[in-house]
Amino acid sequence: MERVITIHNWQDAPLIGLAYYNGLVCIYERVFDETLDEYIDEYYLTPITNDEKNEIMKVWLEWCNAYSNRDLELYYKKYLNNNPIDRVVINSKLRRKYRKKAIFEGRFEDGFIPVDYNVEWYD
Repeated sequence: MERVITIHNWQDAPLIGLAYYNGLVCIYERVFDETLDEYIDEYYLTPITNDEKNEIMKVWLEWCNAYSNRDLELYYKKYLNNNPIDRVVINSKLRRKYRKKAIFEGRFEDGFIPVDYNVEWYD
């Protein structure tokens, strides 16, 4: 099992966030199947650099603080259409390098803040 670092969006399961894959920090994105018109249990994985991780984590910590303080309005005004996780994945030369199925398990707090949350990536 690999550690899930963040969950940036959730719909019945994590949609996008940061997690480890073979020791690399990656952005995971749940695959949307156009034919089925729904998300499937597969994820694209995009490896990122330490600088990209730090930029994403800075904004993630702002989310955690805003959620804990029940003050999300300012956060959404600042990042709704300008979240670094989206920008990094779109501009990455390694975009969607891997495609894996996933089993998530563990515990997260309100706001989908991972506490002891892990993922098993498999083919």
